[in-house]
Amino acid sequence: MFEQLIPLHPKLVHFPIALFISALGFELLAYILRKDPFHKTAIYLFTAAALMSFVVVQTGLWEQARLHLNHPVLTEHRLYGLWTMWLSLLSLPILWWLRTFLPKYFRPVFLVVLIAVSVLVFLTAHEGGEMVYEDGVGVEK
Repeated sequence: MFEQLIPLHPKLVHFPIALFISALGFELLAYILRKDPFHKTAIYLFTAAALMSFVVVQTGLWEQARLHLNHPVLTEHRLYGLWTMWLSLLSLPILWWLRTFLPKYFRPVFLVVLIAVSVLVFLTAHEGGEMVYEDGVGVEK
């Protein structure tokens, strides 16, 4: 049964992508419409995506090792994925601290983090898509 889950990375990777982009969308809606529930939703989505990013990066590293992949686009994809994971995970305690002790700075910093992570997600996804669809890396023939 476990063999049916492999490769795991492509089955999980779309969750944090959708969650990060949705978090940015909800935060922008919160700014435009001045609706606090959208802001809270953005926080929950971002937190879930940040935590999920660790799992997704780990499964990608396992896939690379399992398939013995070495490709220049994979190197870029891995780099952007690691930057996405670390930025999002390291921002969680910083954002919590800001929200607790300096709440007036939380929302602008949160928006900047969301934009930065969304750019990294875009770059990571672009490299992953190029690697798979243009170069066929990791695809059985």
